[in-house]
Amino acid sequence: MKVSIFAFAVNDKFPIDIAHRHYQRYLKDDWEYVLFNDAADPKMEAAIDAIARRNLVRSVRVPQSIHTFGHAGIFRRRRLINPSEAFANTVNWAVREYATEAGLETVVLTHADVFPYCDVRVSGIVQNKLVASTVEFRCVDGAEWCYLYPALTMINMKALKDPAELDFSVEPGLDVGGRTKDFLRKHASSVRVLTRQLVRDLVGEPAFSPFLEYFAADLAICGEHHIDAGWLCEGFYHYGAGSQWNATNPAAVKGHKKRMDLFVNYFADAV
Repeated sequence: MKVSIFAFAVNDKFPIDIAHRHYQRYLKDDWEYVLFNDAADPKMEAAIDAIARRNLVRSVRVPQSIHTFGHAGIFRRRRLINPSEAFANTVNWAVREYATEAGLETVVLTHADVFPYCDVRVSGIVQNKLVASTVEFRCVDGAEWCYLYPALTMINMKALKDPAELDFSVEPGLDVGGRTKDFLRKHASSVRVLTRQLVRDLVGEPAFSPFLEYFAADLAICGEHHIDAGWLCEGFYHYGAGSQWNATNPAAVKGHKKRMDLFVNYFADAV
């Protein structure tokens, strides 16, 4: 089974080269790494492509025509693109168009700051399921919903009869992947839910002693500057910056720099 890692980038703030080297070191499947360049700014698009070329990574340009102005609130009033809606559009395009046309076997939808930290096989995680994925839970107007969140979503494309049925669009009160609540409800027995473990809950656990020094230092920075740390799941580590990159609070900005300096110093030569 060939595994295609789909990572998505809208900026060059995370060191994709480090993530890619960890895939090379730890992923034991037959695999490829595809970086989807979704930058809106031409200069950022070029910067991401340059990173891909330096690291011999395939870069696929996401057609910006798939993005539309936000459908709610301030995004609609100011004719701005909602980042969540944009990411959902990109993920849907990657699965329904790119993966389908390329005839790919297994696709892993993931953030650019997610990578394996130990030996792992995607085939062993997906097994015979249609999908294995991290999920989100939300309560909206008294209704409880669980849906796939593509921070780490593994899709058996050969078993998925209708890719259009897997819709990662946003719904009111739900984030990216909100509309997959219908897919999850219909195919519950064919979906493996991947459980995330917050780093803050794991520090001190003997099994994670090789990373204890890094995690403890990272948590100290996050606590001092009131920002979130990451999580672990099935042998993958999510650094966990997300929308925090856009913070305007000076303390948070300082915290992000300290976090990234720590990360680069620790992981740059780790593989």
